[in-house]
Amino acid sequence: KPHAPPPPLPPAVILLNDPHLKKPYKKIEKQVSHYDFVFCAQKEGAEKLRRRKKVRTLWVPLGCDPEIHRKINLEKKFDVAFVGTEGKKSLRGALLKKIKERYPKSFLGIAEYTKISEIYSSAKIGFNYSIRNDINMRMFEAMSCGSLLLTNYIKNNGLEELLKDREHLVIYRNPKELYKLIDYYLSHPEEREQIAYAGHQLVTSHHRYRDRLNTIFDYIRASDPHRYRELTL
Repeated sequence: KPHAPPPPLPPAVILLNDPHLKKPYKKIEKQVSHYDFVFCAQKEGAEKLRRRKKVRTLWVPLGCDPEIHRKINLEKKFDVAFVGTEGKKSLRGALLKKIKERYPKSFLGIAEYTKISEIYSSAKIGFNYSIRNDINMRMFEAMSCGSLLLTNYIKNNGLEELLKDREHLVIYRNPKELYKLIDYYLSHPEEREQIAYAGHQLVTSHHRYRDRLNTIFDYIRASDPHRYRELTL
């Protein structure tokens, strides 16, 4: 009696957070051909792998989890907040030092992930400096907690496809402009909170990790609707 054919194997999938970093990228190039689907958190990385390794890739940005990165109704006691490290040999450390001098009523440093919501919810402005031109987690986390995000300009990596300057966040292009913008939005609370609210609404409705998973599943299903028809959250 013939045996029933074995069920099809599930797809081999990899999600890459750091294809934009030189050292991890060397290892990534050697591994990606072993996977059916390659998803990259940075658009530059997805395009580079597609071009150089001819693999099926899709840009799936980072995001937020509103249950963890939640907006709490707290007094805005911090002028500026930044949760993270200074970053070795980067401009970020110098910017943080200057912010601390100019705006002493700020939180700048490391904290447990359970404290992120409290810190950014208590901040008028959430500061970000992306060291490697990446759209990092901090951007979505600060916005999800209701803080106005000020971030450096990120070139040709998809930021404009996700968020609009002066509508959902505010972009600075040099240190002088950064301090000028901090001063401006600290002294214009209504305008600041209007942008912060729009950013919060957008990321908590369209840029959640649940949304990213749906993007991944939709992409896999579209590649073979019959084989992957039951793939769902």
